[in-house]
Amino acid sequence: MAKSSSPTASASGTKKRKSKSGALTHEEVKSLGHELLSSRTHLNHAPTLLALLSPSAPLKIALEALISLQSFFEPLLPSIPSSSAAAAEVASSDPELVFGAWLRQRFDEFVAALIELSVLPHSDDTIREVAFDAFMNFVKLGKDGRFHSAIYHKFLHAVVHATDSIDPLLELLGSKYSKYADVCYFTYTSLDKITNSLGSQTTGSGKDGLQNGDDSSEDRSISCIHNIYNILVHIPALDFKKETKFDMWSTVGISLKGEKNSFEGSSATHINKRLKVKFTKAWLAFLKLALPLDVYKEVLATIHQNVIPSMSNPAILCDFFTRSYDIGGVISVMALSGLFILMTQHNLEYPKFYDKLYALLTPAVFMAKHRSVFLQLLDACLKSSYVSAHLAASFAKRLSRLALSVPPAGALIIIALIHNLLRRHPSINFLVHWEVPQDDTNTSGEASHPKKVGADPFNNEVTDPTKSGAMRSSLWEIDTLRHHYTPAVSRFVASLENDLTVRAKTTEMKITDFSSGSYATVFRDEVRRRIKQVPLAFYRTTPTSLFQESDFPGWTFEQASVLGNENSTVETGGASPAKRPTMKSALHFWGIFSCLCSYAISKNIDARPDTVSIGALFTFNSTIGRVAKIAMAAAVGDINNDSSILPGTKLVVQMRDSNCSGFVGIVQALQFMEKDTIAIIGPQSSVLAHVVSHVANELQVPMLSFAATDPTLTPLQFPFFVRTTHSDHFQMASVADIVNYYGWKQVTAIYIDDDYGRNGISSLDDELAKRRSKILYKAAVRPGAKKSEMATVLVRVAMMESRVLILHANPDSGIALLLLARNLGMTSSGYVWIATDWLGSFLDSSPHLDIDLVNAVQGVLTLRQHTENTRKKSMLASKWSALVKRDNVDSRFLINSYGLYAYDTVWMIAHALDAFFSRGGNISFSIYPKLREIAGGGLHLGAMTVFDEGKLLLEIIRQINFTGATGLVKFDSDGNLIQPAYDIVNILGSGSRTIGYWSNYSGLSTASPETLYMKSANRLRENQKLGLVIWPGETVTRPRGWVFPNNGNELRIGVPHRVSFRQFVSADNITDTVRGFCIDVFVAATNLLQYPVPYKFMMFGNGSENPSYTQLINKIQTNEFDAVVGDIAIVTNRTRVVDFTQPYIESGLVVLTSVKKHSSSGWSFLQPFTIRMWGVTGLFFLIIGTVVWLLEHRINDDFRGPPVKQIITVFWFSFSTLFFAHREDTRSTLGRFVIIIWLFVVLIIQSSYTASLTSILTVQQLTSPITGIDSLVASDEPIGFQVGSFAENYLLQELGVSKSRLRALGNPDEYKRALDLGPGNGGVMAIVDERPYIELFLLEHPKFAVVGSEFTKSGWGFAFPRDSPLAVDLSTAILELSENGDLQRIHEKWLNNRMTESQSQTNDLESDSLQVYSFSGLFLICGVACVITLAIHAGVLVHKYCEHAASSQQAALSSTDGSSRSSSSRSRLQAFLSFADRREIDTRRASKEKAAALAGVGGDSVGGVSAVSSTTSVSTTTSC
Repeated sequence: MAKSSSPTASASGTKKRKSKSGALTHEEVKSLGHELLSSRTHLNHAPTLLALLSPSAPLKIALEALISLQSFFEPLLPSIPSSSAAAAEVASSDPELVFGAWLRQRFDEFVAALIELSVLPHSDDTIREVAFDAFMNFVKLGKDGRFHSAIYHKFLHAVVHATDSIDPLLELLGSKYSKYADVCYFTYTSLDKITNSLGSQTTGSGKDGLQNGDDSSEDRSISCIHNIYNILVHIPALDFKKETKFDMWSTVGISLKGEKNSFEGSSATHINKRLKVKFTKAWLAFLKLALPLDVYKEVLATIHQNVIPSMSNPAILCDFFTRSYDIGGVISVMALSGLFILMTQHNLEYPKFYDKLYALLTPAVFMAKHRSVFLQLLDACLKSSYVSAHLAASFAKRLSRLALSVPPAGALIIIALIHNLLRRHPSINFLVHWEVPQDDTNTSGEASHPKKVGADPFNNEVTDPTKSGAMRSSLWEIDTLRHHYTPAVSRFVASLENDLTVRAKTTEMKITDFSSGSYATVFRDEVRRRIKQVPLAFYRTTPTSLFQESDFPGWTFEQASVLGNENSTVETGGASPAKRPTMKSALHFWGIFSCLCSYAISKNIDARPDTVSIGALFTFNSTIGRVAKIAMAAAVGDINNDSSILPGTKLVVQMRDSNCSGFVGIVQALQFMEKDTIAIIGPQSSVLAHVVSHVANELQVPMLSFAATDPTLTPLQFPFFVRTTHSDHFQMASVADIVNYYGWKQVTAIYIDDDYGRNGISSLDDELAKRRSKILYKAAVRPGAKKSEMATVLVRVAMMESRVLILHANPDSGIALLLLARNLGMTSSGYVWIATDWLGSFLDSSPHLDIDLVNAVQGVLTLRQHTENTRKKSMLASKWSALVKRDNVDSRFLINSYGLYAYDTVWMIAHALDAFFSRGGNISFSIYPKLREIAGGGLHLGAMTVFDEGKLLLEIIRQINFTGATGLVKFDSDGNLIQPAYDIVNILGSGSRTIGYWSNYSGLSTASPETLYMKSANRLRENQKLGLVIWPGETVTRPRGWVFPNNGNELRIGVPHRVSFRQFVSADNITDTVRGFCIDVFVAATNLLQYPVPYKFMMFGNGSENPSYTQLINKIQTNEFDAVVGDIAIVTNRTRVVDFTQPYIESGLVVLTSVKKHSSSGWSFLQPFTIRMWGVTGLFFLIIGTVVWLLEHRINDDFRGPPVKQIITVFWFSFSTLFFAHREDTRSTLGRFVIIIWLFVVLIIQSSYTASLTSILTVQQLTSPITGIDSLVASDEPIGFQVGSFAENYLLQELGVSKSRLRALGNPDEYKRALDLGPGNGGVMAIVDERPYIELFLLEHPKFAVVGSEFTKSGWGFAFPRDSPLAVDLSTAILELSENGDLQRIHEKWLNNRMTESQSQTNDLESDSLQVYSFSGLFLICGVACVITLAIHAGVLVHKYCEHAASSQQAALSSTDGSSRSSSSRSRLQAFLSFADRREIDTRRASKEKAAALAGVGGDSVGGVSAVSSTTSVSTTTSC
């Protein structure tokens, strides 16, 4: 064993395995893992599996290797020696020590591989999460149960030095492990060490840290700083203020070595102290680094909230904040928050604080990103009573000057700030109304210094506020804002006209109401303002005054004319002014009366009760109720502490426990109605909601339920029922999408048999039907059922076909069902469990799970209502432990999504009541009149009253719109919360992981719904994605989702009882078996399935004629047959009612008819060419002969001689080329060129003629008046078809053939008889049937033939019920039969080899003759060649003739002593033709002789001429 596990052997084994790892399959890797876990003899498999742990390895293989190695190392972890001990044991001779050293090396390699898989960005999300969970398990299982800080430090070192994004990994770390105190402790410890080592390279902070490095080392340092900051952000600070019990990831916690007292290391006080120290050290080390600018800003933006409250001594941050505050600009603005906290809470002294704050007031600060916090802090800093009047005046004056240049939203904030300054410091109120006379020269006071008109003594440029001269100025800028272009600003500035020195009559402005303003908010508020409608008046002429004298007879109107200082009064009616009331006085009285009325109305509207009570009805001791009780109490506290909502009114929620009893819940709901309750939160149960909603409808009391998800609780029936969570309609749509995504067609639903369960499953059934799936079996469980009853239900479920189980129950019954399913083996491989959100909420609320439950839920998919990461959610989660402790609850539990919705429900009521009171709503009740008719008994029904303003409150609730802990809270037109979404969670180990999301907007996705809402909706199937799932049985392979039902029943296979063509299907009455080609294919396909399929064949038909295949298919619909096997054609009408397998043989309709032999005539040899073709061919023969004669005539003796001979030569030569038998030789180059082309043309023509004639004389032997289906349908002849075939319906419905023309034929003998008789003797013209039948028929009757082509394309398959998974598996098996050749062998067994040879081919009964167009290219080439050669020849001939004529003319001139004679054109043409007719060699000889004769003339010129003429005459005669 020592040899086999030695380092040398393992290294060689690893190297060898690595070379083959690329060829390892998933099954091989799984086998290696099983062998490694089974015995030490297979230890060398560990290096092989380690080699597979790579991000580039296939996902399934890497995941299988990882799980195997984790299972291998976890039991051995306590015995693995340390690294130092392993180094010393390598050289030991003890096999166990060598094995320990080898094991340590492999473990270190495994840990390094896990870190690599976790950190690298291109790792798959699934392998990253599994690898990280495995790594954290090793961290948890350190020596003696201690936290394994060494390997955890390696992990953080790799994360810090990662060059790519680490956000996915940090999300895992923060969401799953940051809640454990020891993980946070050692994270801070390691970060402190890593940051200090990094600080030796990059030191300094503040202004020196604002740099962007250019070299690679500096870039790496900046990347490390970003990573450190991201880790610190993702590890939130725990609640150090409360001494509570901290959760620990490891067994021992954060107890260190050497601690004798275990209580000392585990007490909450000691843990608080240690965590604070490590938290402080980590942040101090980080802040000492040279932070990049972006990180610097992020730190300053959040440090006052996330860091300072959790530090042991926040005062040590004073250097960091003062340096940041001194930098100026945006950095100073962002540093103000932390500096203010240190000054106000930790006694930090900063002498020049207000000088710096004064310098920060620039127009840019009103457009900064963090202006809201800065302006709130500015108002808080100026609130101190120690601020002097000079300082307050300087700030007020500087702000008023800024009001002239900032946006409207900034002007509103400035007005609010100045308002508060003037109210806090009455001594500077003179700045508002103070005016300095021009001749004021009194110097006794600062406020009376002389100044020039139009000159402001305020100096806006100085940085010292005490030297700005603000006390000698005024707030004239504020008066300018009266004419601001924004109405909101011009209206708001009027608030400064009030006497702010009387503090009892004025209130401070809330800067928070203005600090986040922008152009958008100002515009929105202005649009929403209620504008008083002004009546319109139309005048024929433009009025010159508001009222006419005729409108008020007896009244006197005063008109003021500004003409110097004179006033005039106009009197009407001659009445005395003293005795008549003036219009001006009346208007004054009317204005006073209107003001009084408005004041009274406003007082009535703003009258709010001191306390508002609402009811809450739910089960306290339940998974949802425990969380909801704490969440609602927290919401009430937050609302009552927030003065911006329900000011002056205290909200009280009276909670009642329904104790899981419908009767108790009804009684308590009625008790609420007796006490004039205006709203009820709840009930939790959907069953109870159905009953109580009727009462709420009658008494008009809104009911807001955060847990009743029954989809039938709709506003149409229950208008006063408001669901503040998502309906199960959306949850069932998400489940249906998951089922459809994985391709399952049938599921089994297990549910509680009440309104909640039944209606939820009914909605699931509807959603599955939309996706062409269905619920195969509905297993109802009685509410409160015993385990024996549940076991009976599960046993029935196990006998069903589907293995996809949907569990829709409550936590109590659902957990019991899962535990029973595990005992029954129903959570093993092959099963799929999908639980609705009851399981997700239960797991979220349970900090620790029982080991049996953990094993039962492995691989289960569950849902969780998706909630956004809002600020309220984070705040509620951070203080949850304290809230639970304050409630004095014995058991500890965490918050879940229902708790968040309960929290938002209380806030929803608070917002609605606030709007209700603002709109003049009044809490009043009246007697319900229908209850008066009910008298007697002990029930005080008369105490129940109707909420008068219930409809108004309900309307306001329906229109609510705010951001709560779950995100945006708003209802759609159907009364549902908008943007329903769910997290899809896969349970693995003791935790869970989110594999994707579902939203009603975009379906399934691995991206969060918030990111998808910003994109266009896309529900295409290719965009639906989910992460990798680890299914029950720890497998990543998608389960098939069904098995053959284990109910003892066999499949009833219907088989047609044929009487013809029994080679396909036949019944043996002796052996009572079924045989045939189709049967053998079905049996061979079922043998390839990976599971047994018991079946029995059942014949359909009377045995005397072929049955109707349409009726046979319908038997599947009526559930008489489970499937149909045989020669079943796949046609459209049948696919609408059943599913077919892959076709196992091709088929289609063809036309079979009688044919006659065709006898050829004696003139058949002329048929290959048309008459035109013959003519063109003969013409070209003559043309070619003529062209060749012209080219060869002058130089070739074969083409010379008498004219008759030359004509015969042309004909002979041209036609002899047809047989390549021409004997005349061609001497000219042009002639040979023409002959070559022509011989090629002749070759093509001859070959084509031979082929066509051969086809005519040999192939075309059969003829028929029917050439195909078209000619058959067009005729009126009778048509035959096989009994039971779909051909009858096809001819009638598709082709429109009259039924009177159709003849039913039962067997091949009737086929032959009907065709032999023919249409005139009671037979048929043709038979339309499927090709396989016709091929068998032609084997025995070859005198018939198929005419035309196959006019339908189909095949034969096996029929199954719709969405049957067996049809899919059999289709795969049929394809496998086709690929391995078994299908062909079965075909040869039953249908004979000769079928392939005797397959009918389409006959061209009318063979077309060859056309000229087919050879036009050849003729064109040949013609062009002839023209070109003739042109060249003509050119050469003309040139030579010209030379000859010139020499002859010169000789003639010399012989006649220069006398000129003219020759006629006719004589010239004759001379040219004579020249062209001469042989070229004779022409050259004659020219030479003529030249010699002229040269040798010595005597009489006449004699010389005679001699030449004689010679010429002789030559000419010879040439002819």
